[in-house]
Amino acid sequence: MFLAFLAPVSAQTDSTAVRYAATITQADLRMLLDTLASDAYEGRETGMKGGKMAAKYITDRFRSYGIPPVPDARTRGMMADGYRQQFPLVLTKAGGLALKVDGKEQLFMRDQFYFTEKLKQHLKASEVMLLTPVTAGGTRLGGGSKVVMLLDPGKPEASLIADLRPLSEMLAGTGTEVLLLVNDSAESMMRRYGRLIERSEMRLGQPVKKAAKAGVQVVVITPELARIILDQGRLSMKKAMKMAAKKRVVVKVPIEFTYKSLDEQLSAENVLGYVEGSDKKGELVVVTAHYDHLGVIDGEVYNGADDDGSGTVAVLEMAQAFAKAKADGHGPRRSMLFMAVSGEEKGLLGSEWYTDNPVFPLDSTIANLNIDMIGRVDTVHGDSSSYVYVIGSKRISNELGGIIEAQNATHTQLDLDYTFDADSDPNRFYYRSDHYNFAKHGVPVAFFFNGVHADYHGPYDEVDKIRFDLLRQRALLVFHTAWELANRDARPAVDDPPE
Repeated sequence: MFLAFLAPVSAQTDSTAVRYAATITQADLRMLLDTLASDAYEGRETGMKGGKMAAKYITDRFRSYGIPPVPDARTRGMMADGYRQQFPLVLTKAGGLALKVDGKEQLFMRDQFYFTEKLKQHLKASEVMLLTPVTAGGTRLGGGSKVVMLLDPGKPEASLIADLRPLSEMLAGTGTEVLLLVNDSAESMMRRYGRLIERSEMRLGQPVKKAAKAGVQVVVITPELARIILDQGRLSMKKAMKMAAKKRVVVKVPIEFTYKSLDEQLSAENVLGYVEGSDKKGELVVVTAHYDHLGVIDGEVYNGADDDGSGTVAVLEMAQAFAKAKADGHGPRRSMLFMAVSGEEKGLLGSEWYTDNPVFPLDSTIANLNIDMIGRVDTVHGDSSSYVYVIGSKRISNELGGIIEAQNATHTQLDLDYTFDADSDPNRFYYRSDHYNFAKHGVPVAFFFNGVHADYHGPYDEVDKIRFDLLRQRALLVFHTAWELANRDARPAVDDPPE
């Protein structure tokens, strides 16, 4: 009699899920993506105008679905509107370290350059100690000179780059603060790596613990600049190398480094749509997608329709479905958090901020379902393939992986491809999207992904290339998994702590 009673209840729950899943439509997905992936949003770069516009659009959508602000928003570290969790950013750019030799400025990216800025202070020296590959081997390093110059102009470029870190570590603790590397390829390296060297980098603006010692600043200089230094000691390159190979050689020359930070303070937002549960509302299922993309590069807008406009609109449609179910009296037992995060393209920054400063306790978060690119097909699968890559679903909770497979068998019948879930996967996708910041805290995760394609991180990832039939089918798999997680009696069991 008990089993006979349970059967219709289960069927009713399943039919309710199907009813609200039907509100997720291709037309709505297209309408949302036409807006978010349009040129007007300027590529949705983190912390920039387009990213702010996208955050507002997503906030307005949550509001229009009848999703109320997060309760006690201020005390939970959120903005006053109750939808956005703001986080601080620092935009850094190389070039803040200026160099003068004998009073004459030596320009960054013309006379000298560096890959990493470590000397964040002013430094004056009256001499430069000379090293050669022989003395740099550690036999006659000496000490006491704040600035040393390694004379190895003909060293191959690749070998020079590979040796930067060992050379820096070798000089640590000798009193040296700057290592000047002379190389014939300095100018060609500036041309080849200029965009990499001069690009802006973004990091979280959290307070950083002051290190006891930042390490030796490595600066690559042109042979012309090396000759200016050597001229002060009336030395040619050849003579200097010969002498420095045998003994400690010091050139008396005024040399000065001045530092001015080029850092810019910014902020970005994670946008939260919270649907409170009923009898298990203290537990939470989190569904995430990153709404940021690459912005504008060389005047071209990188719209990121697939990456990750596709995941973002899927999250919006699911939020609407759950909100409607709740309004109709069929709300979830557990609470649902639909979160559009920013900063993924900058290093998973938004999800890192959330998991380090959670709005809802991580120990009450039973799972994170993360969606990053579900609107296209990759080069491995044909256009007719109905598939999705599933990553990480059994790494922390084998039960979560089983739930996904059961929901797929019942509702979506996708080919679940686990290729990228292998420990040996050279792409390391498990570590490259927002679910990872939940996983490292021990929260069971699953990452849904269509794989890379020719337009990945390119300017032609546009709406007209999206397969909305596949986008909807994949979104439905995540929806039914979320519905099951929100309404089942027990949370998925955690098998192993994260490595």
